[in-house]
Amino acid sequence: MSYPSRPPQQKPSAPIQAVNALVAAEKKDPGLWYFLVTVFTAGFLAAVPFWHAYVRLRRPELRTMAISYTAVDLFLVLLLGITPPSGSPEAAESSLSAIGGFMFVAVTIAACVQLRGIRREVYETPPAVPVHADPAVARALAGRQRRDEARKMWGSDPALARELGVGRPDLRRGFDDGGLVDLNSAPAAVIAQVCGIEVQQAEAIVAARQTRGGTYFNLGELFVDVSLPPHVQQQLADRAIV
Repeated sequence: MSYPSRPPQQKPSAPIQAVNALVAAEKKDPGLWYFLVTVFTAGFLAAVPFWHAYVRLRRPELRTMAISYTAVDLFLVLLLGITPPSGSPEAAESSLSAIGGFMFVAVTIAACVQLRGIRREVYETPPAVPVHADPAVARALAGRQRRDEARKMWGSDPALARELGVGRPDLRRGFDDGGLVDLNSAPAAVIAQVCGIEVQQAEAIVAARQTRGGTYFNLGELFVDVSLPPHVQQQLADRAIV
């Protein structure tokens, strides 16, 4: 008795293979779709990642960026609609195709650059903060964790950190950095308050900063210029960024 042979298994089509590859890449590197959507649509859907980030983070500047890219996307669609078809007599005399090509590239590059830091904010999950029965200890541990996260942002994306007001509580940007202060820009009163040191010591730090041109690259340079007690140096090491 013979049985019908099984039909050969067909390979997935190219679009399905592309979708499967996208899903695998997203599982391996969450948030990668921000760049893929922007690049593979040549900037036409550049606004989508910004709207997603705004929904997740609810920051007004992200909404502004999303609205701006939406307007740019609509302009690109309009430009594509009025561009003469390739090979037509009008195309030879029109410069719209060259302008459109330049804008597609410019929008794609600009969006990808801006999405680098935004993607990290949306998808990077901070480590769990140790839980403690004493609320005061729990708050201290949470503050320490926030300072560590803000310092990492300060090192990896300083432009974003400055925009959020890391190390400058006097600017009141609304971002909780756990209690950090930028010794290169903060006023003496803010340095004294955040670090818990005397105002005279903070004023000495600001005076030394101004003498050397306004920039310290590490705390070691500050400790050479300003004589501070060991406990004050320890408080600065815990709270200061440069």
